[in-house]
Amino acid sequence: MKRWWVAGCLFLACASDPEPKATAPALHRPTEAAGLAEFPPTGPIELRPKSTPADGTLYQVLMTYEGRTEVTKEIKNAPEPDSLMEKLSVEIDYRAMPVVTPEAGELGQTLVLSALKRRQRLMPPGKEHVLELGDDRLRTSLDDKVEIDLRGAQPKQDLTPRTLLDKPFALVVTDELNNPKLISLRGPPPAHKLLASVPLRESLGYLLIAYPEKPVSPGDTWHGKRYFPNPIGKLGMAVDVEYRLVGFERVGEAPCAHVMMRAKVDDRDVPSESGFNFEEVHYQLEGDGWLDLATGEVVSSRMQDVAAVSYHHTATAIPTRARMRYEGRAGLERLDALPSSTHWADGSKRFSAVK
Repeated sequence: MKRWWVAGCLFLACASDPEPKATAPALHRPTEAAGLAEFPPTGPIELRPKSTPADGTLYQVLMTYEGRTEVTKEIKNAPEPDSLMEKLSVEIDYRAMPVVTPEAGELGQTLVLSALKRRQRLMPPGKEHVLELGDDRLRTSLDDKVEIDLRGAQPKQDLTPRTLLDKPFALVVTDELNNPKLISLRGPPPAHKLLASVPLRESLGYLLIAYPEKPVSPGDTWHGKRYFPNPIGKLGMAVDVEYRLVGFERVGEAPCAHVMMRAKVDDRDVPSESGFNFEEVHYQLEGDGWLDLATGEVVSSRMQDVAAVSYHHTATAIPTRARMRYEGRAGLERLDALPSSTHWADGSKRFSAVK
């Protein structure tokens, strides 16, 4: 198990020592900074999320993780551990639209899907599953073999590209500090079944930046609880993220607060929110975010993490011990316009670029 912890330290070594200097995103739409008396602001400033503009805001989510899970049966003459290795990447392009929420102080968004790609490889069996949705087309494939290929309205089909594209696919409700209270899938039942293979709720919730309860100045810190968008997060492994206001800078023409995100734990007997205790927990998270002072929106959020846990499972006929280690990267970017329809973020061609 120690080799997993060492590998985790090496993964973030360059980012941890020396202290990283994040570079602001290069291009985002201008915002009406006239509401700010001065920039950069002096003295403590209140950071608060605000309602999404009536015409919506374009965003892109990029998330990837890879790692493995080993499960050992605790019996006499036990066989070699069962091992599963997984690599997954996701791209989601969408427009966030405001919705009314029943509780005062809550903020709601309905997310309208523009494009989505999920690529997953599991070993064993070593096959790659790909889902592509965009350009009025939906396709799933296993390795190089196409399983489903639908276009347009595709008559007599329960699921078509047009039941998903340019339609709401998720509802996000946050509290007054931008902590997720509800993230649920939207759309017809066939769409739910298809989107269940994509860690949408986990990725969207992970990338939400928590806002401070009171006015802050550069150097001040606050905390928020998040969950890794990987199999460890699904087990209820809560992450206590420290947010620190670094300072103020413009991203394009948008006046922004630069926030640094950090978390690190090396501990034993850690409670899971799923009702059991992890025997060992080791994780480290680092990231940076930029908050638009004029609109209250997240302009950009970038995170990288590594996590390893072990736990004992006794609620079965044969007790088992599991060990898991995953590392990942995730990013949320506000967009001026939808990305080019010729290529996905991973460089592969989209439907519109293939003759």
